[in-house]
Amino acid sequence: MPYPYAHKLLVWPHSCEKVSFASRMKLEAAMDENCFAQMIAGKALVRHGEKEHMVGVDAVIVLGRSEAISLESVGEHPCQMLLLRLCNTTGQPGEDLNHLCLTTPIVDVFFSFKTRFCILMDREYIRITFSAIEYEMHCREQERDRMIHLLLQEFLIKLARSFHTHEEPTGVQFLSIAKAYVRQHFQQELTVGEIAAHAGISCSYLAQLFATHLGYSTVEYIQAVRCDQAAYLLRTTRFPIIDIALEVGFNSRQHFARTFKRNYGKTPNAYRHEQCMNQQQSKAR
Repeated sequence: MPYPYAHKLLVWPHSCEKVSFASRMKLEAAMDENCFAQMIAGKALVRHGEKEHMVGVDAVIVLGRSEAISLESVGEHPCQMLLLRLCNTTGQPGEDLNHLCLTTPIVDVFFSFKTRFCILMDREYIRITFSAIEYEMHCREQERDRMIHLLLQEFLIKLARSFHTHEEPTGVQFLSIAKAYVRQHFQQELTVGEIAAHAGISCSYLAQLFATHLGYSTVEYIQAVRCDQAAYLLRTTRFPIIDIALEVGFNSRQHFARTFKRNYGKTPNAYRHEQCMNQQQSKAR
């Protein structure tokens, strides 16, 4: 899932609109958002790193946080796409993405399997929901937020359905059991052997599943869960750094600081300061 800890992860559309381009454009997701774009006219060449992909009408592009791509229109006609920016939020309204992942396994598997960039081709049936979200975002009718809640759930479930077959590999089921165990016990001392035993598999097979499907070692995943929970506490509380470190399962402030910087690119203090400044700027708008 996107953020592995068991607390709420509220997300809400920052914008949903039609975007046109006749030559080139850059699409970038901010650190606290996921972007979803569906082509509704034209063809485009998508560049992500050193790879190129040709996309046409009804292709869906998924960008995780801090990812960027460039798009180049191909052919005589301009390109047009629906673009949804789904951002983290600390208030209401908000859809709890963690709760949706925990209660809807196919969505959890989708966020576990997909990288921070993927393309889903020929997803015409998703466009109906996408267009409905755009409509609700720009209308002022009664129960607007309620409709957006329902449409977001429908949209994410449709994405997950189109990403995977209905039959999950057995390995994914074992991985889901292991991930859930980590999320429930990350504050305690955890060993790879303990997690593997709970899932009913060997340590080596568990390591293989984490590496293949998540790109993490088992220990790195545990640390990511702890760091995500720490990030939540840094954003929402004024607890001392050492208290947060101990609360999420680290034995020392130094180990916590090193691990957090490896996962978030900055120290806990720097992250808290940045989030505080962002919140102040949002209130000032």
